[in-house]
Amino acid sequence: MLSRLLCRPGFLIALACSVSGLFAQETPAPEAKPESFISALQSSGIKLIASPATVKLGSVAEITLPPGFHAVEPGSLKKFYEFTRNSMGGQEVGVVIAPGEWMLFFDYEDTGYVKDDEKNSLDAAKLMKSMTSNQEAANKQRAERGWDEMKLAGWAAEPHYDTKTNNLKWAIKLTSSSDNHQSHWINESIRLLGRGGVMEVTLVTGNDTFVADSAAADNLLSQRYTYVAGQRYAEFKEGDKIAKYGLAALVLGGAGAAALKFGFFQKFWKLLVIGGAALLAGIGKLWNKITGKNPEA
Repeated sequence: MLSRLLCRPGFLIALACSVSGLFAQETPAPEAKPESFISALQSSGIKLIASPATVKLGSVAEITLPPGFHAVEPGSLKKFYEFTRNSMGGQEVGVVIAPGEWMLFFDYEDTGYVKDDEKNSLDAAKLMKSMTSNQEAANKQRAERGWDEMKLAGWAAEPHYDTKTNNLKWAIKLTSSSDNHQSHWINESIRLLGRGGVMEVTLVTGNDTFVADSAAADNLLSQRYTYVAGQRYAEFKEGDKIAKYGLAALVLGGAGAAALKFGFFQKFWKLLVIGGAALLAGIGKLWNKITGKNPEA
């Protein structure tokens, strides 16, 4: 800009033009604006569904995207998890990305109708002790994969069950060895009980925006998520399959959905990535035993 001003016709001193030209050449170019997360996903070949759209979550539920939201196409879920350095457990049915880059991960477990008779006996301290007791085994597995160590740092919100919506919700704080466990971020876990199983929803967000993002996620799920006809919790009938576990086991199983912030994503502001149920090895074995998938584990 300086060279253009000095070299206008009204300026007749050639030396000024040459010096200003040198100055312009030596002035470093401004840094390029970091690529957005959505653009990075699309550049990598991951197909997204943009709003307005109603997105199916497996065969049991669906969600209508508000303006500015995106969802990962079912055929791109595997590529999305690979791109974000995450493991898949086999129950993934969708990922929704908000304009502020907080995300909701959806997994569906068709383990049967979960009775909610434990709603008044959720012992937060006991549950957290069970979760943290398995961290050493989990971090050994992470080290073998070349990933940062992860630790649970307590509750951001203790487990709570809403009898009106049949939703179980809690939030945990997490830290990473990437910054020597100095900072923490939050995963909020939501379990939407259905007639034949549970939709496991994980909100991945930052500590500073947790309250606002949690409220936004609640509004999204209450207004735009629904089980399809025949799959709602209230549609349970005698003779339906009953799950072999209750609400407390859902919290323990949900500890596997822990988030890590990988260095690979430092260029995306505020992006936190879900870890996947397979990452907490001890919790994974316990969950398999509870649900009967692998009783010998």
